[in-house]
Amino acid sequence: MTRQQALVAATVIALLLPFGQTALAQETVPMGTMTATIDGDTYEGQTLDVPSEGTSTAEVRAFGPMMSVSIQALDPALASRLQGVMVVEFSLMGSGGSPAPMTPSISWWPDGMNAAFFQSEEGGAAEVTLDTLSLDDPASATGRFSASLCRKDSFFAEADTDDCKAVEGRFETALRDAS
Repeated sequence: MTRQQALVAATVIALLLPFGQTALAQETVPMGTMTATIDGDTYEGQTLDVPSEGTSTAEVRAFGPMMSVSIQALDPALASRLQGVMVVEFSLMGSGGSPAPMTPSISWWPDGMNAAFFQSEEGGAAEVTLDTLSLDDPASATGRFSASLCRKDSFFAEADTDDCKAVEGRFETALRDAS
C-alpha cells in the first residue's frame, strides 16, 4: 500500500465514521451534490455537514503552501450511509488565482467499507477540473471529474486492472475548513 493509498483509506474511514449507525440520529445538513455516470449507470449523491460534530463530507485542509480537498458524496437513496460513497480528492498548491488540481484520486464504494471498491490510484487514471473555487468563508468548489476506476477486494489487495469502470461526473458543494 502506498503512502497516498494509506492516506486515502484513513481519510475515508475517519470522515465516514460519524455517518455510521450511531450517527443516524444526528442532524445532517446537505451541502452540495455530486452526479456521475459509472459505466453507464447514474449516480446521485450529496455532501453532508454534521454541525454537532463540526465535520463534513466535503472539506478543505491547508498545510503550508498546500491545500487538500476531499469531497465525499453519499447516496441518499440507500439505507446505509456507508454504501454508495463516491470520493473525489485532490491537492492544490497556493491559494491565489486558479490553482490546478494535483494528484487527483477518485474512488467509489458501492457496497460499503467491508466490500470490494473501485479506485483510480492503481491501474486507473483520474482527472479533476475546477470550474470555480472559493476559499472565502464559506468556501466552495464546482467542477468535473473523470477516471478509470479499478476494482480492489480490500485496502491491501492489488487492483484488478481487468475489472475497471469508466466514471465521469460533476460536483457542486460548500467546503468546510478542516485545518
